Amino acid sequence: MNTIDEYTRAPTPDELLEEYLPLVRYHADQLMRRTPDSIEFDDLINAGVMGLLDGAQRFDHSRDVQFKTFVSYRVRGAMIDYLRAFDWMPRGLRDHAKEMQNAFAVLEQQYGRPVEEEEIAEHLGITLTEYRERLNQVRYMSVIHFDDLPAMSGDEDDVSILETLEGDPLLSPESQNTMLQFVHQLAEAISALPKRENVLITLYYYEELTMKEIALILGLTESRVSQIHAQMVLRLRGLMGL
Repeated sequence: MNTIDEYTRAPTPDELLEEYLPLVRYHADQLMRRTPDSIEFDDLINAGVMGLLDGAQRFDHSRDVQFKTFVSYRVRGAMIDYLRAFDWMPRGLRDHAKEMQNAFAVLEQQYGRPVEEEEIAEHLGITLTEYRERLNQVRYMSVIHFDDLPAMSGDEDDVSILETLEGDPLLSPESQNTMLQFVHQLAEAISALPKRENVLITLYYYEELTMKEIALILGLTESRVSQIHAQMVLRLRGLMGL
């Protein structure tokens, strides 16, 4: 089977789908791990297919980048755009998420260390049980994880921080330098996470384990791991001032 780089003509949509639909399904499956039940798998697939076709049109053979790498960004980006547009979180929950995020930022600046959940609950004037219930309610805010970080404008389109980490050629040297400074800030924020949250970020985003698998490793329930993940995202966003 030809790859896109081997075609002497532009591949047809059917040829693209035959070759890259497994890639689309892979990214959809990864995102479905952390979306609410209201999100349909087929809708993510459809968004990814649109990203695939758009990526094929945008791809420049003269650039030193493989099509599969390039189109992966476009496929995932199209799915992320769909999820952003699908506003499933009520305003009240968004307010709770922002309030919790601000609490992390204020207390950790005040104490100079990662704060415990009991301290956050006390600061918010709620019980620990109520705090954990709020984590359950806002956990889907982290569905877009690192793709939700600020994007930089490339020569043709907005480029995510993940593309920058891969050395995306669409970014100008100035934009790359600005984004790499942001990456450095992100790395410092990750290093400031409590040990358990640092382990979680490694297992979930780098090792790509499921919440259930991580729960077995950490000796916790899957629900508790999900709460810790939501707390980790809130803490990171507070540290980053996002």
